[in-house]
Amino acid sequence: MKIHITGRQIEVTDALKMLIESKLGKLGRFIDGITDIHVTLSVEKYRQRAEVQVHSRGNTYLTAVEESDDLYASIQQVIEKIHAQARKQHAKRIGKRRRTARRESTATFNVLARTPVGELSEAGAGPQVVESQSFVVKPLSVEEAVQEIDGGHAEFLVFRNALNERVNVIYRRKDGNYGLIDPGGQ
Repeated sequence: MKIHITGRQIEVTDALKMLIESKLGKLGRFIDGITDIHVTLSVEKYRQRAEVQVHSRGNTYLTAVEESDDLYASIQQVIEKIHAQARKQHAKRIGKRRRTARRESTATFNVLARTPVGELSEAGAGPQVVESQSFVVKPLSVEEAVQEIDGGHAEFLVFRNALNERVNVIYRRKDGNYGLIDPGGQ
């Protein structure tokens, strides 16, 4: 990461360089692959202006301008603006990753079959689990889930509803129709 500091109508001192480099060096936590940072400081009569432009590999381009009576205040404010933009960009990128990961992931649910309530286990603690099946939850529409049940011998199907991304269960009722269990539905 290269930081270029330009002064217009002002001499850039070592103290200003150190302040700017220390504050902008923290941007690497939010933006990957920063290539260049251009800082322009200018003084015109009573206006002290600071401008920052950040370039990175991922087509991220941040820019901020701040103007006040004090040069240090302008620098502080423009750095706060750039940090806020970088945090927002970082949050968008992380949120996008989480959304795509959630859609692509498949959850596995176990369905447990229990012995009749009258039978007790050897320890006398209660019913035992005698069978366990594992299901991979696939994103389907309700119509596709009905077709899956019609095509197979299963009495129910656990699936991820493609419309609302929630896990649903569709089952065959005794009257020949289908029932849908949608936890969290209206």
